[in-house]
Amino acid sequence: MNTTPNTPPAASTGTTLHSHQLLQGQRQIVIEHRGERYILRETSQGKLILTK
Repeated sequence: MNTTPNTPPAASTGTTLHSHQLLQGQRQIVIEHRGERYILRETSQGKLILTK
């Protein structure tokens, strides 16, 4: 399995998305999941936070 240092290996199933693919240049997005709304936002330190 090819991984780079400090990068966890990808799950054996599923798809890997890069944060820039989700955020598309914005600081936060709303994700709807099973009728609930969640906010995914990037902090000023470049970390991601998911809140309900």
